[in-house]
Amino acid sequence: MKNSTAPNRKTGRMIAKNLIVLFTVALAGFCGIQAWFTDKQSAEADGINIECQAPDGIEIAVVKHEDPAPKDDAAYKNTIELNSKNYSFIDDIKMTEVSSDGYTFYKPPLKQENGVASPILDVADWDLADSSVHFLSFDLYVRSKSKFDIYLDSKSKISPNAKNLTGENADNKSDFGESGESKGISRDCVTGAVRFSVANYKTYETKLLWIPAPNILLNVNSDTTKYSVITDKREGESYSHGYYEKDGSKWVKKFVSADDGSSLGQVFVSNSDGFTTNGDYTYELGAKKKIMTLEKDTTQNGIYTGMVTCNMWVDGEDAEARLALVNGKFKANLVLSKGDVQQ
Repeated sequence: MKNSTAPNRKTGRMIAKNLIVLFTVALAGFCGIQAWFTDKQSAEADGINIECQAPDGIEIAVVKHEDPAPKDDAAYKNTIELNSKNYSFIDDIKMTEVSSDGYTFYKPPLKQENGVASPILDVADWDLADSSVHFLSFDLYVRSKSKFDIYLDSKSKISPNAKNLTGENADNKSDFGESGESKGISRDCVTGAVRFSVANYKTYETKLLWIPAPNILLNVNSDTTKYSVITDKREGESYSHGYYEKDGSKWVKKFVSADDGSSLGQVFVSNSDGFTTNGDYTYELGAKKKIMTLEKDTTQNGIYTGMVTCNMWVDGEDAEARLALVNGKFKANLVLSKGDVQQ
């Protein structure tokens, strides 16, 4: 699978639990103080359990990215539970730091300065991240007896598992820097570093690049010992996504934001309208996004099919991907919907 670059935030190993419609992911331990997490330790997925639901008249199947399409009718269902019991490739996932634009995923070489890790930019090549190990990637097959446009629905959400993210009553509280402000910060604030994308590697298209929790912003002081968290951020840096591109002999960081005129900006979502009247954030996608159009299957009579690749990662450049938030958890509800084909 193709792979990509991403922003300046700290990332870690992730243990996914319940993706695509009931999704909980826990990050596991690693070394490195602030920015990127290093590979000195690895994390085993301790129970990815993905439930994916499709609307009436639609059947879905899931395989490891780049595996052959399922041929058995029994593989297609209205609801799928993706876990290590049903899908053995889940056992291989040891999520670690990656950098991505949602299409191509890199595992950049890192340098450590004053306890902060950052990518080395003046090297010829970065390694591609392994889609079966370093981040979660799976191919989603869809079929129907009619031709439809298929969407990721506006009510899809990826949100922190914790009800309380800050204060003395914070759930899953960070124990890093207990003497500082991080004493009242939930590890689940790592959700601010989560990214989700949908890509079509046959047509070389990114269909969606999504920051589910732009409202969360982790601040750290200069000596990296004290933290504070904003959970109602309504604009600014957390609403854009940074990624790297090769420019001559160096790697350079670029940014994308909604409606910035770029092709990536047209499929980028960070929902600034996701606040309720009482100030809570919904973590919803906020607008349904088309991810495929079903096409007539020449091998099956009266069947229309389509396929995309779903990727989920914790971005190594993101402010919330920090050691203090290791073992943070989040949950996802990803909902598919259908509609008449739009010309």
